[in-house]
Amino acid sequence: MVRTLQLLLDILWPQDEPKVSTSAAVSVKKFTDIHYLLPYKQTTTQQIIKNNKYHAQSYAAKQLAYLLDQYCDTQTEDFVILPMPISNKRWRERGYNHIERILTYSRYKHTVRSDLLYKKVHTKQQTHVTKSDRVKQQVGTFASKQLKNLPLPHFVLLLDDVVTTGATMRAAKQAVQKELPPNTKIICLAIAH
Repeated sequence: MVRTLQLLLDILWPQDEPKVSTSAAVSVKKFTDIHYLLPYKQTTTQQIIKNNKYHAQSYAAKQLAYLLDQYCDTQTEDFVILPMPISNKRWRERGYNHIERILTYSRYKHTVRSDLLYKKVHTKQQTHVTKSDRVKQQVGTFASKQLKNLPLPHFVLLLDDVVTTGATMRAAKQAVQKELPPNTKIICLAIAH
């Protein structure tokens, strides 16, 4: 229903589509142990991420997928992508997982495993809580299916759209790491920080 309404609004009142610069090669930066591709402080980056996350706009998801693909093109090992899951309550509110929307437009969508990590506890949106509460509220909110016996590559890419404190990413990584074989490499990647 949300997507149908958004499609109708886009047809009746098309918006100017902000564009992330895609001409240059993607530049990977680090925030603590988390890689990211764009600075969130740029207005264009904020608009595109918000348009994908809250408005399900395809052009935004396509641009973010293009940037993700540039990053994935640089990887030399086989990998699997785990999109950051959202809670069932958030899914009912939005009708979609915004990270999975990005991945539907990616050339690497065949590597996506949305079934391995899930959010078992609903939390307030990160934008509505303090920095210290962000860290506290994410502890123990994710769970992973048992992965040790699955034929997965030894390289896992955990993907989210924005990293602020890193609390969500670290909580998800901890849940997955418990279930993976010991030699598995996990890279935490955010589109922006």
